[in-house]
Amino acid sequence: MHGMPRYKHPNSTDGKKIVFWTVVRRAGNDQSRPFFVIDIKALDSLCRLRQNYVQMNEAETKIMAEVAEGKLSAFKTIVELHHKPLISFIARFTGDRDSAEDIAQEVFLRVFKAAKDYKPQAKFKTWLFTIATNLCLNEIRDNKSIPKIVDLSGLHEQEYPIIAPEALSPLKAAENAELSTAVRKAIRNLPENQRIAILLRQYNDFSYSEISKIMGISESAVESLLQRARQSLKKSLSPYL
Repeated sequence: MHGMPRYKHPNSTDGKKIVFWTVVRRAGNDQSRPFFVIDIKALDSLCRLRQNYVQMNEAETKIMAEVAEGKLSAFKTIVELHHKPLISFIARFTGDRDSAEDIAQEVFLRVFKAAKDYKPQAKFKTWLFTIATNLCLNEIRDNKSIPKIVDLSGLHEQEYPIIAPEALSPLKAAENAELSTAVRKAIRNLPENQRIAILLRQYNDFSYSEISKIMGISESAVESLLQRARQSLKKSLSPYL
């Protein structure tokens, strides 16, 4: 923000908001106008998230260094941290809850074997899901199978973040089950690349940049895949929206 001094918002008496002022040149005259307003609490929250993100990366890098030294307790920590989201992703992508366990085991085995050569060029989770994605693709192509609608009720997690419904009363439990099945079916029917992108984004909170690394495509291609996937899902789930 070079050249953009910070001031307290002129209408704020508690100092909880600030406004950045920038100079805008018009017809040879310098005129100042508000550039944007930020809620300090929101800014602090973002800073904490970024700090946690950095600390998590550093922690996992240290853990992987210990795995490289053959410390099984460190490897167990990696498995405990990532087993549940990994199983969820694999099961949704392949449509096979049983094979998801086998694929996840293979993912962690490859992590263990590659520990000595691991270099934190990307977020650890990005690297982990890159391995998982490639193994899922191999599984589907080797078996030449169409993903089934898999029961994920045992995973105890939100089943349909794609459409972000409001909190539902117990009276709508039956509709919940129907909606969950519809979402799984709609995802199953997406083309392979769209299915990968939507699962990584909506269920695992990967950024466009991280998805591009996992899939080996550009960020613009990721954006295009997600846009087409959401359009297809919106059409498939229109009776529930």
